[in-house]
Amino acid sequence: MIERDIRVAADALDQAAAEVSVAWKAAAAGHPVAPTDRLYFSNWEALCAVLTPKRYELLRHLRRTPADSIRALARDLGRDVKRVHEDVTALEELGLIERDATGRLTMLVDEIASSIRFAA
Repeated sequence: MIERDIRVAADALDQAAAEVSVAWKAAAAGHPVAPTDRLYFSNWEALCAVLTPKRYELLRHLRRTPADSIRALARDLGRDVKRVHEDVTALEELGLIERDATGRLTMLVDEIASSIRFAA
C-alpha cells in the first residue's frame, strides 16, 4: 500500500525545512536516509485550494478506474476537458496521480493520511 501523509500546520515550511536539514546532514555523514512521502500546507485554506471536492472525486474515480486520457476521464466524470486537465496537472505535481507515456492516468496512492494542528 502506498500512503501519502498530508500535514496542515502554521509552521509547515519550518517543519519541511527541518526534515530536509536532518536528512541532508545524515546523508552527508554517510548514514542511510529513509524517504518520506509528506505534503505540507500552512493552513486549511491552502489544503482546500489544492484538494477540492472535484479533485477528490477525480482521485476516487481514478482509484477505481484508470483512464486512457484526460479526455476520457473528463467524459467519465461529465466535466469540461480543460478543467479536468487543470486538476490532473495539479494532482500530478503533488504526486497523487501519474500519466504514463501513452497518456494513461492512474492514482498512485491507496491512502491519504492527514493531520491538522490547531495549536502549537
